[in-house]
Amino acid sequence: MRRLGISVEGATEREFVNRVLRPHFDQHGIIATGIDLRGNVSLDRIKGVLPALFGSFDFVATFYDFYGFKDRGQRTVTQLETAIAGLTGVDRQMRFFPYLQQYEFEALLFAAPVQAVDWLGGTARELAAMRKAVAQCGAPELVNDNAATSPSHRMKALFPRYDKKLHGPEIIELAGLSAIRAQCPRFDDWITCLELLGTRPFPRAINGNSAQAKQRGRCV
Repeated sequence: MRRLGISVEGATEREFVNRVLRPHFDQHGIIATGIDLRGNVSLDRIKGVLPALFGSFDFVATFYDFYGFKDRGQRTVTQLETAIAGLTGVDRQMRFFPYLQQYEFEALLFAAPVQAVDWLGGTARELAAMRKAVAQCGAPELVNDNAATSPSHRMKALFPRYDKKLHGPEIIELAGLSAIRAQCPRFDDWITCLELLGTRPFPRAINGNSAQAKQRGRCV
């Protein structure tokens, strides 16, 4: 079994990894563990925790929200993932799989509106609102990111009793990981990439000028 450490933003994401992703990756020969960064995610904080993660796990991944990332600046989600990938040395880049959830963890809940409404005691009004948000934005992962319309703010407005840590992982577990992946292609690509770690050869040190080095953070 390969050991995969996933650095996550907070308690909700840790619960999601340990409750939903770990049983899934077990089937692929991977032991996944969520390591909680406890918020305030920035490039400097990530860089500070990476040495310990690489010392404890065969592979390292990240699962942070793009929305609210402290020093995101004008970077796109892909550009910021590339910046995270560059925080470690070339010899570790083939063991590193950075991922940012666009735009927040709650985007995954918009891929499961029926289960969200059912679990949170909503009505047809809330179901229609969730579906309308996805239709207007184009996909659950595109539900946009400002203080009024980010996925978490929408969830709280629709369901005042919504508690991210308590309800988020439960709703995804109820919907099933495959249903979420079918509507969230970025998330699905990342999960597919990690699934392959159970069978791929363990990476050796690579030359910084090699094609493999330029593929850091991707499945190769």
